[in-house]
Amino acid sequence: SRAGHGTFCGRLSHPCLLSFAAMALAAVVGSAAHAMAVTFAMIASGMLLRASGVVSPAGQREMSQVAVKLLLPAFNFSALIADVSWERLQACRGVALFAVLHVAIGLSLGMLLCRMGKSSPFLRQHRGQVMVLCAFCNGTAMPLTLFRALVSSTPELKEVEAAGALDITIYGTVWRLLLWTVGIALLEADGAPEAVGGDSPSKARRGPGPSPGALLRAALLNTNTAAALGGFLVALGPASLRSVFFGGPLAFLREAIANVSKASHPMLLLTLGAALWPAPSCSDWQAVGGICAVKLIGLPIVTFVLLQGGLAAALNLSVTGALAVAIEACVPSALQISMMVQSTGRDARTCTVVCFWQHIAALLTMTAALAVALAGMP
Repeated sequence: SRAGHGTFCGRLSHPCLLSFAAMALAAVVGSAAHAMAVTFAMIASGMLLRASGVVSPAGQREMSQVAVKLLLPAFNFSALIADVSWERLQACRGVALFAVLHVAIGLSLGMLLCRMGKSSPFLRQHRGQVMVLCAFCNGTAMPLTLFRALVSSTPELKEVEAAGALDITIYGTVWRLLLWTVGIALLEADGAPEAVGGDSPSKARRGPGPSPGALLRAALLNTNTAAALGGFLVALGPASLRSVFFGGPLAFLREAIANVSKASHPMLLLTLGAALWPAPSCSDWQAVGGICAVKLIGLPIVTFVLLQGGLAAALNLSVTGALAVAIEACVPSALQISMMVQSTGRDARTCTVVCFWQHIAALLTMTAALAVALAGMP
């Protein structure tokens, strides 16, 4: 039961915990390196398509639109109706609240970074992108890979694998809803340059930005928010509605949407690779380094302080919940943010470069962060 998971580590001796930590970290490094290798290979495929002329600049933008307006909504809907229920939300309510807290902390740190980095054109002109990059992590795929690597390295912890996977799934559910409401509104609010010039302050000026009503429409009237609301309605609504999609007359539609959703991750990485060719020159290393530091170092530190300071107990987090929260805090920014920026008509090159370097640096920072998290387990 989930109640028993909260005291599991309390039954382990200190030498056992040290042994577990050593084996778990070795598994994390291997799994993280493998996941990064797969990711970079798929990104390289997108770069090759762009370099060979198979995908044109216009085609790359169209790929981004297909992913944002069709594939990702299909994924959101399929994930929600398959994984969410009132019972699961109740069991993982502490993790769900931490997802909201992580976003709030990340947005605050991102705003602080923009105020401190006045000499950086990107930090000064693109506050929305900076805040979203600092607040929204890779919510499900990478955390699940790392968690399973941690628990599979020690047979005694295999019993908690299902509970941890559920924690990460619920976290990802809340994260996706916030990304496509709060996140997309912040990106829309990121004033578009009035003249072509990218990040050069001498060539571009910020426009007045959209009105609050336009931001509200951007947050609520987009296909991803609609898909999320539809998924919640089916998952949490009356049983009769759910039965229509599971074994009922609309079962074919659910299966079709699920099949379409499987293309979301490959399209995401191929589009990101296409956006990286020709390789964008980045002179604003203050922005790259600052965002990487906030997301990969600052947010994990704040999370560990909160967990050790009593918030884990206050939210009644199980040991798997606390470990899931620690993992979510240290993974890099979501790659789909780059596509979201493109969908708003903004220049996503710097955002793409930031995501790229985050995933390289994360191999080291995630290992260090998880070492600290495991050392602090009760």
